[in-house]
Amino acid sequence: MRLPALTARPVHRVTGLVRGHPVVAATAAVALLAALTLTVLIGGDRSARPEAANVSRNFRACLLVSPAGATDARLSQASWQGMQDAARSGGVNAERFPAPTIDAKAALPYFNGAVQHHCELIVTVGTGMKPATEAAARANPHQQFVIIGATSAHPRVAAIAAPAEPEKEEAGKELADKVSTFITTRR
Repeated sequence: MRLPALTARPVHRVTGLVRGHPVVAATAAVALLAALTLTVLIGGDRSARPEAANVSRNFRACLLVSPAGATDARLSQASWQGMQDAARSGGVNAERFPAPTIDAKAALPYFNGAVQHHCELIVTVGTGMKPATEAAARANPHQQFVIIGATSAHPRVAAIAAPAEPEKEEAGKELADKVSTFITTRR
C-alpha cells in the first residue's frame, strides 16, 4: 500500500525511530493506549446518557400554598400528591408557589406570579383562599382556577369537595385521585 507524500514522510520517520529503539516503541504504545482509554472514559457511551424531555409544551398546574390550619395542611398535602400523580402520568408539569397570606388584595401578586409562569390551572386549598381565588379570577379573565375544600359561584373557579374526614389516610388518597383526574382531563 502506498501512502500520499504528505502522510508517508511522518509515518516513515516514526517507524524508523521505533524499529531501533524498543523503549521508545513501548512508551509510544503506552501513550496511545492511555489516550484511547481516556477518550472512552471521558466520551463514554453516548447511548447510555439520559435525554432531557421537552416539558415546555406540557400542561402546567400550579398549587398556591397558603398559611393554613391543620385541616387545610392535610388538604394541601393530598392535593400536591394528586398533582404529582398527574405529572407522573405524563404531559403535566406540577409546581408549588408560596402565598404567605390569604388576604385577597395581598395575595393577588402571588396569583399573578403563577399566571406569569404560564400556569394553565391554578390550584388553591381551603375556604380561607376563596376570596383571594375569586379576586384573582376577576383580575385574570383567561385563567382557570380550582379550589379544593370550598365552593365558588365564579365561572372560572371550579371546586373539588374535601373529604368528610380529611384526617383519615384513605380520605387523602381519595382527594389525591380526584385532583389527579381533574388535572389530567384538562390537559
